[in-house]
Amino acid sequence: MNYAARFSLFALTLAACAPTAPRPQDAAPRESSIDDASAANPDAADDVVEDARSDADAATGALTRCPAGGDVCFTLTPAGSGLPARGANATVEQYALRPTANPRGNLLIFLNGSGGSPRGAIASATTNFFTVARDLGLHVLAVSYRSDDAVGLLCATAAMRDECFLPTRTTILTGRYQPGTPMTLSGIAEHEGVYARVLAALVTLHREDPTGGWGAFFDPSMTASPEQAIRWPLVIASGHSQGGGHAALLGRRHALERVVALASPCDNVAGVPASWQRNDGSFATDPAARFVGIATMGDRICSAFPAVWESLRMAPAARMADAVLCAGFDEHAAPLKCAENAARWRAALAAR
Repeated sequence: MNYAARFSLFALTLAACAPTAPRPQDAAPRESSIDDASAANPDAADDVVEDARSDADAATGALTRCPAGGDVCFTLTPAGSGLPARGANATVEQYALRPTANPRGNLLIFLNGSGGSPRGAIASATTNFFTVARDLGLHVLAVSYRSDDAVGLLCATAAMRDECFLPTRTTILTGRYQPGTPMTLSGIAEHEGVYARVLAALVTLHREDPTGGWGAFFDPSMTASPEQAIRWPLVIASGHSQGGGHAALLGRRHALERVVALASPCDNVAGVPASWQRNDGSFATDPAARFVGIATMGDRICSAFPAVWESLRMAPAARMADAVLCAGFDEHAAPLKCAENAARWRAALAAR
């Protein structure tokens, strides 16, 4: 049975199931650097074909309430959402928050950097990127996906470096290997990609938190195709480091509400932005009108971000290169990890 058919059966199974008690995590989340300079950690090829029954069995008890999060914050894993547990980072916690009041009807999707995790984005339990977004009326979904492989490192060793970035990022979004991507990712499975992880989480949240408003962000008639099922015009795509590059590519592929890039995008060859980041009319979301960047000057890991922002033709007011550097974090982590940047987060995410 192919993946699309299994995903459709999985969605139907979820719709028919009643909520059950939360289950313990399959494994403790892996914590490591959130920088693009992290060592690549290739996963073995997942050639196991799992049927719809095994997927659905993994979905029981998917949501756990966040500590001190009340009834508006949940954690769930991709495996707990019914996707194969063998997938990369399938047992790593994802975070889902819904507004406490005045929902705006937009979903913030957050993608961590290479080697990171959704939990790794939280430096302060009270003031972080997720809670600021929630307090602005946004639904928030921080996604665990196949993020261990650092795109910057993979493409630094590729024979055709500029041509490496776009197919490699497309592979990670879709979970389908694209020609021109380093062979490290040749064994990727669709259920490890960003699209599948987002849709599985939304379906599960809608089922187990039925009054939470999650159903507004996907089309239940299209669940066999995760990329088509997500209602992209309602989405704000965001990410840190490598994740910010993925968010920018989502903006190229889909008409989004907005893109918010933290310490990113970074794709470059000797300081020259990779060509896919050129604002040449190929973006479904116009970077000049709907991209916002937050970064710290002196970022040695993403030193090319000013040139990339210029290549994207982002509006001058949307280029916030003055993020505060706080104790314990370097220039690359600061735009995400320093609570002192909450005012910049609010400006980037505020209603327009």
